[in-house]
Amino acid sequence: MLKDIGMKKIGVAGVGNVLFKDEGIGVYVVKYLEANYSFDPDIDLIDAGTLGFGLMNYLHEYDHLIIVDTISVNDSPGSVYRLTPDDLSGIASYHQTAHEVEVLQMLELTPLTGKMADTVIIGIIPEDISKSEIGLTERLEDKPFKTAVFQVLKELERLGVRYKKINNRTLQEVVIDFLGTYNGITGKSIWDKDKN
Repeated sequence: MLKDIGMKKIGVAGVGNVLFKDEGIGVYVVKYLEANYSFDPDIDLIDAGTLGFGLMNYLHEYDHLIIVDTISVNDSPGSVYRLTPDDLSGIASYHQTAHEVEVLQMLELTPLTGKMADTVIIGIIPEDISKSEIGLTERLEDKPFKTAVFQVLKELERLGVRYKKINNRTLQEVVIDFLGTYNGITGKSIWDKDKN
């Protein structure tokens, strides 16, 4: 569902695969924002997962889109970048996972098929995207995660969106509520709660 913000439609899309450690950080950032902040005017927080080509719809429908995702560049794991689509396409080593290739293709193809959202990518360099486990590596779950959240809030502020912290849920609590587990710690997921 799109939300009108005066004349602007603003979305934050968390991209990544939550089943492969740090690759889920984009989705976790969106879920964390959803659990802990209110926004005025209201915005859309989108769990884009491994949407790939489906991302084109969001790039067409929004005026401003902030994409949060892992990026594969030659830097230390946990480094956080603010990139434009042009910056991203200039990084030759970016396309290392299937969804990275799809995101880059969507950013390159969308302008050819119509209007494209003013897009910013908050990219985080992962430490581990091969281990099949829900949760971030220790290296990413503190400062890099908080930096990514801060960068998204800063972008929203730049667009005229005000925000207020309404909860103090931790990353671990948010992910356990969403998926039922975090780095081997289990709890009730949203699906378990729906069964009651």
